[in-house]
Amino acid sequence: MSGFDKLSVLIVGCGNIAGDLDTNNLDLDQASLTHAGAYTANQNFIIKACVDISQDKSDNFASHWDIPNAYKSIDQAIQAGVDYDVISICTPTDCHYENLIACLFLSPRLVFCEKPVTSSVKDTLKIKAAYKQAGVLLVINYSRRWDERVLSLRKEIETGGRGSLRSVVAYYNKGILNNGSHLLDLLGFLVGKMIIKNVGHADYDFFKDDPSVCVTLETGLNIPVILVPGAKACEYSIFEMQMVFDNSMLIMLDGGLRWVERRAGESDVFDGYRVLDAGIVSQGGYLGTMSNAVANIWGALARGESLNSTIDTALISHKLCEKILKACKR
Repeated sequence: MSGFDKLSVLIVGCGNIAGDLDTNNLDLDQASLTHAGAYTANQNFIIKACVDISQDKSDNFASHWDIPNAYKSIDQAIQAGVDYDVISICTPTDCHYENLIACLFLSPRLVFCEKPVTSSVKDTLKIKAAYKQAGVLLVINYSRRWDERVLSLRKEIETGGRGSLRSVVAYYNKGILNNGSHLLDLLGFLVGKMIIKNVGHADYDFFKDDPSVCVTLETGLNIPVILVPGAKACEYSIFEMQMVFDNSMLIMLDGGLRWVERRAGESDVFDGYRVLDAGIVSQGGYLGTMSNAVANIWGALARGESLNSTIDTALISHKLCEKILKACKR
């Protein structure tokens, strides 16, 4: 532990997920959407420095979040001679590899990195090896692994509380690696190992090298799982899922902000037919994921608790994404 009896934090990258999405959130009782917001709301952490390639951005970020040190590079932070317990990597994906390696010179106990880890499985495996050798924990922000609703659903599926799963259809856009990996990680978390059965058309709806792709997968129990590119990213964002069980359908809406449960029952119109009802809408647990992630980080470092999302779990979806992208090129 640091000398403050709190875990000292460095945030690398001062954009939306780092803190900007919480800029107008002055009530710390509200859910925190960002790294800075979640650390600030948790009494077990203190943010000691931030880094951004724009010094103005770094200075403004530090001013808003009451952070004492603002740097233009990780090298500047290293030269300051201060170590940190926890480092958050909130930079673009193509910067992750360099940032993750550089951060090891700051001797952190844990690094919390935005997804995906790097742009390639090869580089992610190098990062895994480097962090294992250094003895540093690496947490990847596949956020729905900290969603209480998702955690409950996983338990229901594992224990058979929801009946038999028949099929899954999910919708996404903005790239199979960028957003699709989130979806593949969530699906793998819920239904277990999946294999790719078919890769369809690639739609370059946002990134020039990361298309949104229609993919058919299958679980170990031969349950079909289909990923469907939704609207183009410039039109609107979509991240939704329909899980069909033998007696119900469960629908995740708005990335997990809302859920709809439709139950099967006797039709009021067609005698002898069982149909799904209109459904009941309930609030999801997505808004609590960042706060839960930070609490999980504290639990891991202070109490030795297991981490919900690690380099190993992230590699599963990353490998699937890379296979899908290679199939597109063929």
